[in-house]
Amino acid sequence: MVTNLNLTSFAVPRNALIAIVNRKAAMSKTTALNEQFDAKFKVDVAVLTEIMTCVEAKFHKCEMIYNAYFEYIDHAVLAGNAASLPVQMNCTFTDGTASFQEIITCDDKAFYRDLIDTNFQTFILMVASIYENLVHVTEIISKKVIVYMKKKPPISAPLHDFLEHLKLLVNLGYRKTNELDTCLTTFAPYFQTYLLTTNRLRNSFIHGYARNLASDGFNYRITNFDPAAFTAGSPQLNIDLFSKNILDNTRDFIAALYPALEKTIRHHTKRVPV
Repeated sequence: MVTNLNLTSFAVPRNALIAIVNRKAAMSKTTALNEQFDAKFKVDVAVLTEIMTCVEAKFHKCEMIYNAYFEYIDHAVLAGNAASLPVQMNCTFTDGTASFQEIITCDDKAFYRDLIDTNFQTFILMVASIYENLVHVTEIISKKVIVYMKKKPPISAPLHDFLEHLKLLVNLGYRKTNELDTCLTTFAPYFQTYLLTTNRLRNSFIHGYARNLASDGFNYRITNFDPAAFTAGSPQLNIDLFSKNILDNTRDFIAALYPALEKTIRHHTKRVPV
């Protein structure tokens, strides 16, 4: 199989958000409100730029993994049928004027399974890291949501925890809804379906040893999932469908989040964080 993929660019919404934060900084329209929790929440254009650049690099990695390993996955080989071996992929990835080629040839069932399993682990860890990075961006530009004692910061800030904290603050009347809330509400169905399963997989891959994948004789499927969102027979647990839904929704979420954050601070009277 020969494929060509233009990697996603978030440059337009990223640069627009960075530009308005830069203007706010130049006008002394920033505060140290969130810094009382940690210096990493300082309104710093260089830090914001680095985080968002890293988000794009990690998303590119997810796109490449999906295209090379999951989009045209051979479920039959993973079910134990060696008839279609060797599995071959020739993938070219383009990012602006740069290109990268990945050629894969695998003639062994067990090794092919290992390739799929380890790349799925990387895919999940990249997605989880992207979401934590997006929370970090949001908590620089917007007033802190996940609050804690300065000497007792949480180990990490998963997107699911951020959303739960934000919901409680809104319900208590401590925060008013704005463009950020509208953006998050738009993606609520996706979050409710996929975030907890993604977090379960992330924790298992970091702290455990399970593959969390198995063939049912026809399809290669995720076996560790949130029972409130999926059943054992859910077709969305097929690895190709599961990874595509995460990839597509994450792309759309990033592309919507940056403009939403920009709109929350756009007015000339607004300070950052808002």
